[in-house]
Amino acid sequence: MASFFAAAMLLAGCSLDLGASNDNGSAGGASPRGNQSPSATAFDKLGDFYNQKVAWSKCKEHPANECADVKVPLDYKKPGGKTIAIAMMKVPAKSGKPIGTLFVNPGGPGGSGIDLAANASESFSASVRSKYDIVGFDPRGVGSSTAVDCVSDAELAKIADTDVDLSTPEGRQTDKAITEQEAKGCQEKSGDLLPYLGTESVARDLDVLRGLVGDKKLNYFGFSYGTSLGGMYANLFPKKTGRLVLDGALDPQLGNARMGYEQVVGFETAFQHYAQHCVDTGRCPLGGSVDEARAKMKALFDQALKSPFPTANPKRPLNRAALYSTVISMMYRESYWTYLDQGLSQLVEQNNGSIILGYYDLFEERQGNKFKNNGKEAFWAINCADYVPSPSAEYQQYADKLRTEAPVFGSSMMEETDRCSLWPYHPKANPGPYEAKGSAPIVVIGTKYDPATPYQWAQTLHKTLSNSVLLTWEGDGHTAYGKAGSCLNDPVDQYLLTGKVPQDGLVCPASSKLGN
Repeated sequence: MASFFAAAMLLAGCSLDLGASNDNGSAGGASPRGNQSPSATAFDKLGDFYNQKVAWSKCKEHPANECADVKVPLDYKKPGGKTIAIAMMKVPAKSGKPIGTLFVNPGGPGGSGIDLAANASESFSASVRSKYDIVGFDPRGVGSSTAVDCVSDAELAKIADTDVDLSTPEGRQTDKAITEQEAKGCQEKSGDLLPYLGTESVARDLDVLRGLVGDKKLNYFGFSYGTSLGGMYANLFPKKTGRLVLDGALDPQLGNARMGYEQVVGFETAFQHYAQHCVDTGRCPLGGSVDEARAKMKALFDQALKSPFPTANPKRPLNRAALYSTVISMMYRESYWTYLDQGLSQLVEQNNGSIILGYYDLFEERQGNKFKNNGKEAFWAINCADYVPSPSAEYQQYADKLRTEAPVFGSSMMEETDRCSLWPYHPKANPGPYEAKGSAPIVVIGTKYDPATPYQWAQTLHKTLSNSVLLTWEGDGHTAYGKAGSCLNDPVDQYLLTGKVPQDGLVCPASSKLGN
């Protein structure tokens, strides 16, 4: 998820590729974060990282692919200081004759690029997989790379299962205590790492990875938050920017409060579309009209807060937080709507939240009190490394607006404590705008009814980038590539394979229902 709305090497020891374009964060405009670029002396010392040998070996869980860890500076201003590890997975081109490397990022922040690469057949076309080595990496702070740690799995499970009523002083006090616990844990366990987890540092890591696979320019596909990473890279290294696709674009200039507000409005619209589908089935558990469905969903949220629904696990009833998060997650793909129908039917007709709770754990990548990865903690840390805390008055302003603009979701959101206000490290400015003057053409994709990254964010990114085209899919759900059909997928593939830039302003209609 994109904001705080959370509750998805080919050559070793190659020659140093810095002299050709000499992008050091100043070409194509000043660094978007102010005076944060490495000095010329520090930049010269980066050669050891670009020239390190990459020891590829078969991945343990995916032996058809190759894995490697490489070193990057913790602080790019001090490349002679501490180092951290970045983990990569390479899916070799099926043709055996790659035209280059395609780096990929699934978003989050906190999503695993290694997981995305491992499932490349589900995310990228056969033609792209045939011609590119696809490389996913876990950004600093995430997963198999040097990872941020804040709380134990047991503590995280307890936090996730805690529901608070933010309309009461007691609820707001509990929420603040939980947020303080998270911030304190991150400081105690990962304090040295926290200031260096922002997107600018990740983009500089990405350039090291580009150099290590022997590519003179970066070819990259980023989804959701991955669009901010791609935009940052293009802004820092415009002359090293190859074929970039940014799908489900962020507007990085917005603060957390504004981002959260626009997302809640987006999810409200998405739920209306879901409700229409539900009513059209003729057996909607929420009622016989969209208005009835919206009112019933709001009533279920209220009921879950006051008296959580029983489940097959007596120790874990379905509370509002889990119900809310699951319904939100189901808005990410239209193909999930049928599963939501099933879960809501059991909830309404049997007073049983077992199906919904099971989906909640799937989305959370959780089994009991164990989590598959550190995605939540990385999400906290990377956002707080990127964004200046929003004033509490701004949150209150948007909370007031949402009560009328988003009656289903808005009353439950936006009044919680801003996690970053309690964080031990604060950046000087938000990321962006990304201009990338002098870059090769960049493809930006927006989905008309994308709730997680609203369509207007793609429009803004397209406008700020000095050389981009905007493709639009008039569909539902989060991101478009692979879901939008040949109208959009084919020109994107052709761009990646041949460099032919798609027509700016291309609009592709939504196709069959529940197919994405």
